Amino acid sequence: MSLQVGLQAALPKLSSIDPIEYDTEAQRLIARGDARLDLDTTQVGADSITYYQEYAVADAVGNAAIMHEGYRLIGERISYDAEENIFSIQEPRTGTWPLYTNAVTAGGSLEDMKLVNARIYYTDPGPFTPNIKAKSLQYNNEDGKETLTIKGATLQIGNVPFFYLPVYTYDVNKQPFYLDVDAGSNSNLGTFLQTTSLIPVTPEIRLGANADFYTERGFLVGPAAQYVHMGDTHRIKGALSAGFISDSGDAGLDVYDNPINSSRNFVEWRHKHHLGEKTTLTANISYRSDSEVMRDFREGLYRKNQEPDTFLEAAYAGDNYLLTAFTRANLSDFQLVQERLPEVRFDWLPTPLAQTGAYQDGSISYARLREDYNTIPVLPTATSSRSYDRLDLNYQIARPFFIKNWLNFTPLISTRLSHYSNQSTNPDSSLAAATHNRFAAGFDLATEGRTTFNTRNSIWQVDGLRHVLRPIIRYRYFTKASNSDPITEIERAAYDLNRPLLDLNQLRYLDTLEKTHLVRFGLENLYQTRNKTYGSRTLAALNLYQDILLAREQLRFDDTAPKTLHATWIELALKPAPWLKFDLAARLKTSSLSLEELLTRTTLISGDTWQLGISTDLLLDVIDQYRLYYQYRIDENHSFLANTRYNSKGGSFDYTNFGLLTHFGSAWELLYGLTLRNNTTRKSDVEFSVGLNLVEP
Repeated sequence: MSLQVGLQAALPKLSSIDPIEYDTEAQRLIARGDARLDLDTTQVGADSITYYQEYAVADAVGNAAIMHEGYRLIGERISYDAEENIFSIQEPRTGTWPLYTNAVTAGGSLEDMKLVNARIYYTDPGPFTPNIKAKSLQYNNEDGKETLTIKGATLQIGNVPFFYLPVYTYDVNKQPFYLDVDAGSNSNLGTFLQTTSLIPVTPEIRLGANADFYTERGFLVGPAAQYVHMGDTHRIKGALSAGFISDSGDAGLDVYDNPINSSRNFVEWRHKHHLGEKTTLTANISYRSDSEVMRDFREGLYRKNQEPDTFLEAAYAGDNYLLTAFTRANLSDFQLVQERLPEVRFDWLPTPLAQTGAYQDGSISYARLREDYNTIPVLPTATSSRSYDRLDLNYQIARPFFIKNWLNFTPLISTRLSHYSNQSTNPDSSLAAATHNRFAAGFDLATEGRTTFNTRNSIWQVDGLRHVLRPIIRYRYFTKASNSDPITEIERAAYDLNRPLLDLNQLRYLDTLEKTHLVRFGLENLYQTRNKTYGSRTLAALNLYQDILLAREQLRFDDTAPKTLHATWIELALKPAPWLKFDLAARLKTSSLSLEELLTRTTLISGDTWQLGISTDLLLDVIDQYRLYYQYRIDENHSFLANTRYNSKGGSFDYTNFGLLTHFGSAWELLYGLTLRNNTTRKSDVEFSVGLNLVEP
C-alpha cells in the first residue's frame, strides 16, 4: 500500500511504499521503499528520502534520481534544495541519445550544472565508443540552447587517448566527432588508407584533417573544417576540405591526354551566410590541380561533382526587387568556363501596372564575360580567349484575363536590349561595339478541371480520389536581333534535351538566339487522395507536352534542321504507397516517334527488411545504361548491399559492387566492399576496401 502525506498546500509531496516516519523534534520526514518527492514539475526518487521541513532540503539515498520534463539524472546520493532548486549528487549518470555522461560528483541546477572528473560517451558506453575524459564539465541550458564547457579534455576511443584540449565548448545537439576511414587495395593506388576526421574546438567549429597513405602514390594531407553559427542577425554554415600530395606513382594523363604533374591538390569550400532576413552571401570554391585528382583520391565526392564550379554571390531581397552581384571564375586549366567577372543585376519583380490589370517586370544587368581556352582543344577554330562587356535590359508586360473561373488567358509582350562593348577575340582581332534588340510576343492559355471519386483502397491507403486536369497552350514569337553587327559569341545554346524556356528574359544563350516561332501544347494531370493527418497526398502525376515549331533558324543539338513537330515530352511520377516510387522522363522526336532520351527510377521498399532500386538512362545513340541497387537487412547488425551498372552499348557490366555493412558497438559502421570494373582507365578492375564510419544521430 502507498501512503502520501501533504506537507502543506504549496509544499512538496512525499510518498513511499512503507509508512512515512515524522520526527517532530528534528522537523523531518523519512520515506522508505520506492520513495518519491514531487516538486511541481520536478521529482526526486530513491530507496529512501529524508526531507527537512525547516530547510526545505531532501536527502535521497540509494538508486537516487532527479526527473524533470523527460530528463533524468541518477546517482548514489542526492541532496536537493527545494527552495533554490539546486542539488549535489554523488556518482551522477545522465544522457540522451547519442550523448551519455558519468562523473564522480556534480552540483548546481538542471539548467546550470558542474560535473567533476566526468566522461562523455558518444552513443552507449563500450570498449570502442568515442568519449571525452574531462577534469570538469559545465553544462548550461539557456533558452533551450544546451552547451558543454569542458576543461582538461582528453579525446579517446575506448580507453585509448588520441588528442588533448585544455578547454573548449560545444553544442550538445550537434555531433561531437566525425570520422570516415576507408582502407583497401587496387592496382592504381596500391594498398591505401583514406581518413577524414573532425573534432569540436568551439560550439560552432569542428576542425580536422584529410590524411591518406597510398603505397603506390605516397601521403596525402590537408585541412578539413565545418562551421555553423545561428545568431539573431547572422546565420552562417560552411565546410572546407583540402588535400595535397606529391604523387610518387604514375599519375597518367588528364582528359585531354596531357601528362599530369606529380604535385597534385584539391580545395573544396562551401559557404552560406544570411545577414538578417534579406541579404545572403554564397561562396562555392572548387580548385583541382588536374582533371583526375578527385577521381583518384576522393572518388565519392567526384561522382557527386564531376565538373568543378567556382562562384561568389551576394543577393539582397527588397520588398519587390532583387539585387545581386555574381562572379564565376575558372580556376582550372582543363575546363572551359564562361566566366562572369562580375555580373551585377537588378530584377524588378511583377508589379501591377496602374489600374489596367496588367503586370510589369524587368531587369537590368551589367556583366564582363570571358572564355579562356588556354591550350584546351575544345573547338578546332577556337581562339585563345574571348571577352566582352554587356549591358542587358529587359522589360515585360503581361495581362491575365479570367474569362471563366476555369479559363485563364494571359497575353504578354517583352523586349530585350543588349549592348556589347570591349569585344575581343585575342589574339586575332577586336570587334566594334554592337547593340542587339529583340522583341517577343505570345500568350498563355490554361484551363483546369477537377473531379472527385469516392474511391477506397486499404492496400494503397486511398481515401477518396481527386483528379486535376490542366490543359495549357503557350505561344511565343521571338524576333531576330535588330541589326547584324557581329558579336563575340560566348553565351551559346547548350546541349540540353529538357523542355526549352519560353520567356525571353530567362534565356541564357542570348549570343546565338535566332528568330523562333513556337507553340507548346501541354496536358497536366494530378491524382491525389486525403492525407491521414492533414491535407492531401499525391498518388500520381502525368504531364504531356508537345512543341510545334512554326519557324526556327537554329539547328538542333545534333546539327540537323528542326522539324515542325519538334519534340514530345512525357513526365510520369508515381507514389501510390510508401513502399513504391516510380519516376519517368522521356523525350521523343515527334516526326519519327523515335526515343531520344529516357530516364526511369523505380524504388521498392519492404519495411526495414530490403530495398530495391532500378534505373535506366538512355540518350540517343550515346548512352544506354541500366543500374540496379539492392539492400537486404540480414539481422540487427548486418546488411548486404549490391550495386551494378550495365552498359548495353558495350555489352558489359561497367561497375559492380558488393558490400557487407556491419554495426559494432553502437557508434561504428564497418563496410566491407568488393568492386569489379570493366574498361576503366583510372581504376583497377578489382578493388577490395574496408570503410569505417562514425554513426550520425
